[in-house]
Amino acid sequence: MKGYGQFCPVAMAAALLSERWTLLVVRELLMGSRHFNQLRRGLPLMSPTLLSKRLHSLQEQGVVVREPSPEGGWLYGLTEAGRELFPLIEKMGQWGKRWVATSLNRKDIDVRLLMWAMHREFNLAALPQPRVMLKIDLSDGGRGCSHFWVILDREAGRAELCLQDPGHELDVILATDVVTITKVYIGDTPFEQARISGRFRVQGASTLVRSMPKWFARSLFADTQRQAQVAQAAA
Repeated sequence: MKGYGQFCPVAMAAALLSERWTLLVVRELLMGSRHFNQLRRGLPLMSPTLLSKRLHSLQEQGVVVREPSPEGGWLYGLTEAGRELFPLIEKMGQWGKRWVATSLNRKDIDVRLLMWAMHREFNLAALPQPRVMLKIDLSDGGRGCSHFWVILDREAGRAELCLQDPGHELDVILATDVVTITKVYIGDTPFEQARISGRFRVQGASTLVRSMPKWFARSLFADTQRQAQVAQAAA
């Protein structure tokens, strides 16, 4: 780890955290990834070798802890120092959503990464029943990325993403396109607006469909307005 030759705490923190991918590794751990393969799913463009290197560096600095997994292999978690990074990650995300100009294009969206991020953000407490089987059909998902299944378990407090049909009876089917579901997830398009426009087509029991805006996945930064929206509202 290269330093800046300064004793300023900002410089010392930057020396550790500004290395490529490091903050995203911390983000994944904060979002609940524990296994190496889970971290890889959240960081698909990061090589396994570099991921191992970053984890080792964070361990040496007391940010990450590693322990044996009962199923074999290792489990990774954050120490108190690592958990204290949550406000920093949150503020960076809010700043990025508000100030960094971006345009959503289908070709720039990794569908499997999107689904992996989304499945961790469902509001399980808002489900009107203990367990919901959701199928997502994407008209432009592409080969192997057009159909996803999400098992939402309120009592267990977890959501499971499936790339193949798990064989359970479906409760809700959502048919949409990649850009629309992304915009709803990140808060650029309200759920009801997408549904009324016809770009979000939902089938299922009426109680689940009516409550879906409350339990559907929303990014941690969905409520952060882009600066263009703020300026437009103020005009």
